[in-house]
Amino acid sequence: MLLRHVRWFAAGFVAVAAVLAAPAGARADTQYLIQEIDQFGNPSGAGQIFTTASNSPVGVTFATTNFLNINVGTSSNNGVVSSLTTTVRATPADNFNATHSLRVIVTDDSLVNPFPGGTAQLQTNPAASSAISGGQNSLTTQSQILAFPTIPNTSQTGVLAGGTPLGNQTLPATDIRPNGGISPTTTSDLTNLPGQFAIQQTITVTVLTSGHIDTGASLGGSASSFVLSTPVPAPAGLILGLIALPVLGLRRAMRRPPVSPV
Repeated sequence: MLLRHVRWFAAGFVAVAAVLAAPAGARADTQYLIQEIDQFGNPSGAGQIFTTASNSPVGVTFATTNFLNINVGTSSNNGVVSSLTTTVRATPADNFNATHSLRVIVTDDSLVNPFPGGTAQLQTNPAASSAISGGQNSLTTQSQILAFPTIPNTSQTGVLAGGTPLGNQTLPATDIRPNGGISPTTTSDLTNLPGQFAIQQTITVTVLTSGHIDTGASLGGSASSFVLSTPVPAPAGLILGLIALPVLGLRRAMRRPPVSPV
């Protein structure tokens, strides 16, 4: 009897926790802003905003004056470690202007935290492509967690998605290939991560060269954002209650009057 009550209480506690932790269902999208920028960070020419369903197998394509065959795709994952990885690929145009860079801003609102209200750490890691001749390929990325839903939302192409930042943006992390050494990682801590959230990545691709870049070079690489979440510590009273439950049950069992012999 005592064991049955303990099991019932444990099952009920787990069920309640799961209901409270589950985020409300909502549409999830990924928005992409692709633009060429000059050496001062100002847009050069017209950029473009695209949107797809999150984790869509089809990426987006675009071209600017100096960056051709631009392809951007994303993949996301949810769990104790949630992640968003964006892959950017492009080729240089003829008479490539190396003072210009390619900037891609990706916002994905499909991320889910299994431990709402707990602490988390946001990690950013870049990986530049080495398939370049005549210079070095540099990829810089930063990550920011945004509250869900994003405002403006990720399903429109009029303006950049945004909203309330949660915690601080990670510092820029830059990877240079070839011969760039170890790829760096930057982090930002968050004290209260909700059940659903968005990640916004700002990615900049730059060519470092003093000569001619092969038109067949592959520019870009990938940018990864990882969110490591931690469960909320159980209240002290609840822990004591769970510990006391079997003890109280045992005492009640010991207090039962002895069965009279027949």
